[in-house]
Amino acid sequence: MPMRERLLDQPHDFLSRRVEAYSRRLDNFFGDPNRAYDSTGSTLQIRGRVTFFESGVREGKSEVHANISLPNTEDRLKLIVQRGVEAATETAAERDIKNSTGSTQVAAPGAPKDNSYYLGLKALAAQVFGVALSAEAGARFGRPIDPYIRLRAFRDFNFSQWQIRASETPLWKHSDGYSAASEVNFTRPLDEIWQLRFTSKATWRSTTRYFDLAHIGALYYTPDSRTATNFELGAFAPSDRSLKLAVYSVTLRVRRQIYKDWLYLEVTPQILYQETNGFSATRSLMLNLETLFGDRYL
Repeated sequence: MPMRERLLDQPHDFLSRRVEAYSRRLDNFFGDPNRAYDSTGSTLQIRGRVTFFESGVREGKSEVHANISLPNTEDRLKLIVQRGVEAATETAAERDIKNSTGSTQVAAPGAPKDNSYYLGLKALAAQVFGVALSAEAGARFGRPIDPYIRLRAFRDFNFSQWQIRASETPLWKHSDGYSAASEVNFTRPLDEIWQLRFTSKATWRSTTRYFDLAHIGALYYTPDSRTATNFELGAFAPSDRSLKLAVYSVTLRVRRQIYKDWLYLEVTPQILYQETNGFSATRSLMLNLETLFGDRYL
């Protein structure tokens, strides 16, 4: 083996695999919506949530998301069940803010309010030059029928100790027209228990003609294989600043495996600063109980 390959390529390949494996393991643990949507294998996720507000108000909600690989398709064809057609590719920060406020208008001002369940069929179309391509088509449960079509392309890069994922997700829905979500995140392990991540996302919608922008910085702490903590700072705003809908968030997410590797308890205190409220602090505490089903959780 040439000296250059031994001194440069081997350490680079080893580090790249280590960075990617660590990032994937952490995303699987936290049930990140984006990574769960792109993952292989069958997964059924059931989340029950209770949110407590400092005013004493309490809200509850349950959600079901399923990615079911169809038999004899080698994981290339999946049945997708989701609540809200955009939920499969939103960030965890967007999901938490939406849950703590009861409205998609905070995390993404232009997003339609959508709590309906959708059934779709997703096909892994191809993998070209390292880019994974997929296509999905489906419709809303009940009447009126609301069909949608979604395409998705993403690619992972490794640069030094950073793992970079870039994705593009155009969507057409009969009731809301066209949208496209562009996202890039940078992940870097600091050591065996600390990890840093920066995420930027821009979503354009034909109904509003502006971008919903999100920037999130997160620090992960994983002291053992059953517990993980995530501290996040987020900034969300439409590109049309005349709307004055900016939101800043401070979130601590503590997640614990409470039984084997398929039952999780998550505690999420959060503070929101919304421009519509004069940036006064709104505090909440979310409790999530999550159950996972699938081959990997037997």
